[in-house]
Amino acid sequence: MSKIVTMLKKHLIFIVFLSVYAIVNLFFLNIHPGSIYNEPERFGEGISTYGSRDAALYSKMAWQLINEGVYGYEHGPDAQGSNAYVTYGQPFYLTAIFKTAELLNTNHLMLYRLANMFLSLGIAILIYTISYKLFSNRWISNIAAILYMSHIAPLHYFRAALTEIPSMFLLLLSILFFIVALRRKDWKWHVAFGIIASLMLMFRATPAPMLLFGWFIVVARYGWKDGIKTGFIWCIGPLLVMAPWVARNLIQFGEAYLFSSHAGGPLLAGANPFNFQPHSELMAGASEAGMTQEEYAQHLIAEGFSSNFALWFSWFTVGKTFWLFFDQNMNPDGLGPYAQTFTDFWKGFFKWQNILLVFTGLISAFLCRKHKPVVFLSVLILIYIVSSNIFLAIPRYGLLVMPILTIIAAYGLFTFVGFLIGKWRTRQIKETLT
Repeated sequence: MSKIVTMLKKHLIFIVFLSVYAIVNLFFLNIHPGSIYNEPERFGEGISTYGSRDAALYSKMAWQLINEGVYGYEHGPDAQGSNAYVTYGQPFYLTAIFKTAELLNTNHLMLYRLANMFLSLGIAILIYTISYKLFSNRWISNIAAILYMSHIAPLHYFRAALTEIPSMFLLLLSILFFIVALRRKDWKWHVAFGIIASLMLMFRATPAPMLLFGWFIVVARYGWKDGIKTGFIWCIGPLLVMAPWVARNLIQFGEAYLFSSHAGGPLLAGANPFNFQPHSELMAGASEAGMTQEEYAQHLIAEGFSSNFALWFSWFTVGKTFWLFFDQNMNPDGLGPYAQTFTDFWKGFFKWQNILLVFTGLISAFLCRKHKPVVFLSVLILIYIVSSNIFLAIPRYGLLVMPILTIIAAYGLFTFVGFLIGKWRTRQIKETLT
């Protein structure tokens, strides 16, 4: 009993904030504020029910799997039957929840929202845990968790049938298992890491290059011989999780499609500097040129860098990076649906909280680069930004690395406050001596 009391005291600040955050989540779960959920006549029944167009299509796909046994994402007017347009993570996640809801004779909407809510609370716990394992400082852990829990996006997206909450949870769980596996040098933890990381890639494929960086860390710590051995151990995860998906695609479509068959779409959507050109014109251009979307995108990018390097370079670097974290009004993703619901105070709070988080995180990544854990986390964010900027960049996609940013920002804020306190104490000592 005394051990439990001691443990609760150690984590008291976090437990209090997590409890408050759980109550806030229950409030959003109960009343569902926001125009998307309250205006089906404006957005359509599917969007208002599931949270967005993509969420409605994921849900439709899940019901199709349950009722017809057909795996296919409806991505256009001519779409029908099976396809490999999206990876199976989110559709299977929703299918499992919807089928469970049927068996329990309960509301499938409430069940997946509750599942996402618990995952979101789990994200806060993972941020707290990872921060402490990296920095051994509860102030940093608490600040990082609070930065996540005070962001508007998770409160909005845990109610949407989208990949954001599950993919953030799996990414952080992968990082935690990687840290533990690296320190313990235990093959069981490395197997678990490979499985969790592979599951995460079935929800969101963009972080795949992060695995290569993780392997370099293993090689640097263990040496080449053990590093190569660990790499093969990691392969157990893809063999269990991804190989059946690839085999299915080979058998059914004659193509492996390691992730999905629609990479050309996001690539073409991203080949549009600062969105000056309507997307419909890009699609028409590809059709007129007799090219696939991927071929036409590659053509536009090559031609753009050749004819107007400054514009295209700024778009693929600063422009897309900005739009990974902000909309055109510097607002965070997830705030828009509450324009008519929140007071000016709360809209301002969530806007400036996101600005503080992003800029503090990015600046801290640069200024605190001498601290290895910060460097490793910063490289993960850099890898994600670079890989994301190849394709379409929108604020919703930037949310995946937001929890990592909270950890870096928390370390930067703690270091900065410590620096100010040190300066103040030094000044006080000097004044006392004089």
